[in-house]
Amino acid sequence: MNSDLQKLIDLQQVDARIAALKTEVAALPKHVKEIEAKLAGSKTRVEAAQAAMKADETARRKHESDIQDQQQKISKYRDQSLNVKTNQEYRALMDEIKFAEQKIAASEDKILEIMVAADARKEALKQAEAVLKADTAENEKEKESARLRTAEDEKELAELTEQRKQLREGVSDDVLRHYDRVLKLRGSALSAVHENQMCSVCRVMLRPQIFQNVMTNEQFVTCDSCQRILYFIPPPPKEEPAEAKPKQAEPVPEATEAGTGETAAQ
Repeated sequence: MNSDLQKLIDLQQVDARIAALKTEVAALPKHVKEIEAKLAGSKTRVEAAQAAMKADETARRKHESDIQDQQQKISKYRDQSLNVKTNQEYRALMDEIKFAEQKIAASEDKILEIMVAADARKEALKQAEAVLKADTAENEKEKESARLRTAEDEKELAELTEQRKQLREGVSDDVLRHYDRVLKLRGSALSAVHENQMCSVCRVMLRPQIFQNVMTNEQFVTCDSCQRILYFIPPPPKEEPAEAKPKQAEPVPEATEAGTGETAAQ
């Protein structure tokens, strides 16, 4: 095979690996952001549970304060009822006391609801904190894995870049320009041809003379359809048929004693 053609085959493999590594390196920061977004969601759920408990505590204290206010009003109204002069004034004070007692009952119901919900709030917070802890550990693990993967990819990229430079040396500028142009346009610059006489990428049948030229692997031949540089991969050697083993003669059965005796009798 033409040495420059072999270099281009190797170069395409290196370029494909470089492209894959660059894609992976570019995707890693996005992966880290997705991990951090998941962790942020866990933090938000914990904060929401904490805020709900804090809001319940604030509401409970407000209801307790309202109860104290109403109890003070009731005490004041009872004291005033001792000094009223008319039944009308007395009934008015009793109505105020009744209204205050109703407000106390409503506040007590609210406090009871908060107390009943408190256990569920605590359990929700406990679960959210457990998920946050697990997500935090997973976050650190995934980020460290991403950092290690990035370092490994960048190291391999540096090695491949140097290998790419060496492979390109010695290949003519015209061939490299064609290679680079088709690689950028098509994603690959070379295509294998097998005994079916087709370009293995675009699946176009080659003309007989073109196929004969490709089979030598000694010159640069391009596909008329996709412009990729063609190279021939010969078929694997056919296995020799196994030699037929000589047929063994079947063994002659031995005569039985009875048969021998019968023969002798005759």
